[in-house]
Amino acid sequence: MVRNTHKIKVCFFAPAAFPLFKKNYSDVFGGAELQMYLIANKLSKNKNYIIDFIVADYGQKKIEKFENITVFKSFKLLQKESIFSKFIKSISYFLLLIKINPDIIITTAAHATVGFTALYSKIFNKKHIHRTAHLNDVNLAWINTNGIVGNIYKYGLYNADKVINQSIEHKNLLSKNHKIEAEVIKNAFIINKYQQTEKKSILWVGRFVNWKNPDLFLKLATEFTDEKFTMICPYSDKNLEEWNKFKQKAYNIKNLNFIDNVPFFEIQKYFNESKLFVNTSESEGYPNTFLQAAAAKTPIISLNVNPDNFLTEYNCGYFCNNDFLKMTEKINYLLNDNSKMQQLGENLRQYLENQHDLNKIVIKFEKIISQCI
Repeated sequence: MVRNTHKIKVCFFAPAAFPLFKKNYSDVFGGAELQMYLIANKLSKNKNYIIDFIVADYGQKKIEKFENITVFKSFKLLQKESIFSKFIKSISYFLLLIKINPDIIITTAAHATVGFTALYSKIFNKKHIHRTAHLNDVNLAWINTNGIVGNIYKYGLYNADKVINQSIEHKNLLSKNHKIEAEVIKNAFIINKYQQTEKKSILWVGRFVNWKNPDLFLKLATEFTDEKFTMICPYSDKNLEEWNKFKQKAYNIKNLNFIDNVPFFEIQKYFNESKLFVNTSESEGYPNTFLQAAAAKTPIISLNVNPDNFLTEYNCGYFCNNDFLKMTEKINYLLNDNSKMQQLGENLRQYLENQHDLNKIVIKFEKIISQCI
């Protein structure tokens, strides 16, 4: 490890994060990638750190510089892979770590590369921080159903020097299921000055995957025909055929504006213009869309997702406990009570500013990094 008097070399690994560096890319990425990008970008402003970032192969150069961050190309992201191909990719990732030679590696989400990161750290006397990103990362089901890949991830989880959770709920599950004591660091968000905007529609934003239940939003649009609905629903190549069928269904709903993709740095305006934000997912970590809604003072109506019961505790939306009828009732209630809608929005914005400010979150990351040195 480097001495404290030297710059600390930190390497982030989030393969699907490259579109965030190339802001004109329309490729799909998730909340975990966004969080890693935001933290890395903020840390790169501090002269005490050298920040590297490993991403997947999007056809870019092997090494590119984006302001203060050096971005390294690794393997391609494929929809269908064998155990052998996953192993080869993990080896290539391991060799890339040797080349970069970071002092600290930060990984996120459940993947075999987490195990190879832990192995690299042990062999070369480095430090490994792992950040969980989804319920799959902390429960037993994903590990038990993914064979050798699940066990390699488990090795990485158990041998990380520090583990970070997004919520107290996930911290407790990690302790219960794996006897690992993690530290909670909530998702970060760049908070800009609020600008009053006319609220026009009810919004849904998410990737086209079954566990996000996009069909339920179409059902809502058909039940509230006097309201405008906006759906932003990007797809990946593996489900293009299914997505095209879904898109056609959406186009047949007259009060629904279906949009296939909006670049991240342009999407906030849709939250700003929305009366309500709807989440229909079966489960998630902590959706970044919740923070985007909070920035816009747009109350959240969530079917199943309510990290640390924040919607109820901070009175900033409604959790429907997997009850679709309850969801329709809460939407109807708020559409007919503008003052309540405004109150929830104000509470949500206050919660965002107190709990998720990027500047405050990065200080917590820096503390953990310093503990590892």
